[in-house]
Amino acid sequence: MPDITAATLKTSSEQVVNPSLPHDDYGPQVNVCIWALSSMAVAWLILRIYCKFVRQRRLWWDDYILIASWLMLLGGNISITFAISYGFGRHSYDIPLQNYSPMLFVSAFAGTFMIIAAAWSKTAFAVTLLRISSGWQTGFLWFIIVSVNAVLGVSAVITWARCWPIQKIWVNVSGTCWPYRINVHYNIFTAAWSGLMDIILAFLPWHILWGLTIDRKEKLSALAAMSMGVFAGITSFVKIYAIQDSGNADIIDTIQLVVLATAEVAVTIIAASVPILRALARDKFPRAGPFLALDETEHWRTQQITETNASGHVNPPPMPDLANVENIELLPTAKKRWFQDKMKVQHLSQIEEFDESPAERSPRRHGWTPV
Repeated sequence: MPDITAATLKTSSEQVVNPSLPHDDYGPQVNVCIWALSSMAVAWLILRIYCKFVRQRRLWWDDYILIASWLMLLGGNISITFAISYGFGRHSYDIPLQNYSPMLFVSAFAGTFMIIAAAWSKTAFAVTLLRISSGWQTGFLWFIIVSVNAVLGVSAVITWARCWPIQKIWVNVSGTCWPYRINVHYNIFTAAWSGLMDIILAFLPWHILWGLTIDRKEKLSALAAMSMGVFAGITSFVKIYAIQDSGNADIIDTIQLVVLATAEVAVTIIAASVPILRALARDKFPRAGPFLALDETEHWRTQQITETNASGHVNPPPMPDLANVENIELLPTAKKRWFQDKMKVQHLSQIEEFDESPAERSPRRHGWTPV
């Protein structure tokens, strides 16, 4: 939200208004944009939760953090809507003097909500990746989680600590405020760091999952779904240009920042929900090949093996003894690799809703080989 104090707006409003000056009002457009973005985000979030319940999966920490992130986004949108009712979206000289204090007060809350929403949405996706990471990857993900929350947390504190007394942020009283350049420069750093972490989180799954023993097409599809966060990173980088205008005396220059801040959180929530929702697309457009669930939590890509008898008919071989892994032919990798990837694919199945045999399909009618 804008880095503007009540004193700045009052000075701007006391200038003689030239009749030839523009009298734009972008408040209604801003309202439509932020609520449209939030609606899309919650739609994807609801589908994510629905998909988990349909497939009898319990909600995990990443789900709860993502829900909390959207609630913060909702709080930010409500605050912005109140700010618009007081004149946000207009030029400073068009805002009634009595509206400055309440507008700046709710704007400070909007900024705080948006910052927390951004931090938690990125945290949710990082927590998701913790389930399929190991070794240095786990440590690096924890570094991302801590650093994102620390950097954005300081930004939220600055929103309220930049003036003393605090009331000077929204009321023109005696006191002192930091030079606006300090806040602008730190917020630029925050946006750059946030965008960089989004890009890293988008491409980290490629390093984690590329060597897994799963079908190549399925692997690429999963990686593409888990890399949607790159768009949130792009949004964060674009936001840097809008932040540079946040200290201008004319508050209308900050409307782009408000829309981009909302878009960043919404895109992150959507990107975090895409991997889970691949299951809905698979249910609607199922693959031709059948699948086998080894147990209630482990879901592996399978391949049907057939053989032709003397009469020319194609008969499936007998079902292998799953209790004795030595009798299972592993294609195309060795059994050792199969066990190495086992835990990662188990957790990936919970994140990606990985290939899973429908309840009505009996695997005992066919011969299968996990690959």
